[in-house]
Amino acid sequence: MKKEEVTKRREEYYKPQNTIKRKIDRYYEWAWIAVLIQILVAQGLSTVLMVVSAFVSADLSNAMEAAVKYAIPISAVACTIADFVAAYIGIKINKAKIKDYIHKPQISAGLIIAASFAILAVANIDGLIMTLFSSVFSASSSEVTSNITNGIMNDNIFLSVVSILYVAVVGPILEELLCRGAVLSLTSHISPKFGIFASAFIFGLMHLNVTQFFNAFIMGLLLAYITEKSKSIIPAAIMHIVNNSNSVLMVIASQKLSEDALNTLNVVVTIAEIVLGVIGLIILFTHFKKNPVENQVICNKPATDEEVSSLQLSTSSLTTKVFFTRWSFFVSFSIFLVMVVTSYMMAG
Repeated sequence: MKKEEVTKRREEYYKPQNTIKRKIDRYYEWAWIAVLIQILVAQGLSTVLMVVSAFVSADLSNAMEAAVKYAIPISAVACTIADFVAAYIGIKINKAKIKDYIHKPQISAGLIIAASFAILAVANIDGLIMTLFSSVFSASSSEVTSNITNGIMNDNIFLSVVSILYVAVVGPILEELLCRGAVLSLTSHISPKFGIFASAFIFGLMHLNVTQFFNAFIMGLLLAYITEKSKSIIPAAIMHIVNNSNSVLMVIASQKLSEDALNTLNVVVTIAEIVLGVIGLIILFTHFKKNPVENQVICNKPATDEEVSSLQLSTSSLTTKVFFTRWSFFVSFSIFLVMVVTSYMMAG
């Protein structure tokens, strides 16, 4: 390459507009890298621990059964480490600290309670939609339910407690720190509304199966919305804990009650949660419509508003087009597809 060409390319690379654009793109890149770190660390540690659990099993012929039995306790250890590491890295990239996300919420306790009911309604509506498309979600849903049940109802009381604590408390808190903390901040610097969508999409993808992708994406929209309004991840963490604790209680009930009693309980609980949840949603949206709040979480922007304006690019060019063209997105999405296909092949 001629020296003149090299000089021209260097000058183009270091143009102020291109430098600003790279800073903006970098935040979306790191949002994906953070979740990619979570996926790789969680899956890597889970695989190692699964292999160990299989080999320490008294009967190697039942190695697979042992691995399934320990699936949730193993995920608890692996995901706890992975979620925290990924969240910490994402927060550092955003030039923030963990304490910046856990200060007192700027919404009332009453609104947090309404939001907690609302998340249960959203979860039930998710369930109804997935029932309509059972042929798509059945295999994935069955696997998720089976793993959670085996973990919570484990014969080993210690492993059962670990599973319950992770599913109901630890997992929700760390996932909120990652997705409504680091990821939401990294994707909200141009458009807070896009950040809500992007963080929910990433939240769904990191679960690596169709059922939980759909469920997590829909709930992630509400969780991110509340985080934007409250300027804290605490309300979203409470909502997440309420939702997951509800699932844990229903799993326990399913093992303790007769089929008829369980069916009756499911109907009563579903109706109550949907009614109270819809009321909660109405309260939330009515309140924020009457009392507008700037949609902004902890967001140390990579570029000022003036610098963004100087690029003379549309919002979609600075959000959607960038978000879905990162190499880390293609890697993350490829892993998701591989896990989905593998899950369905094993189920078949």
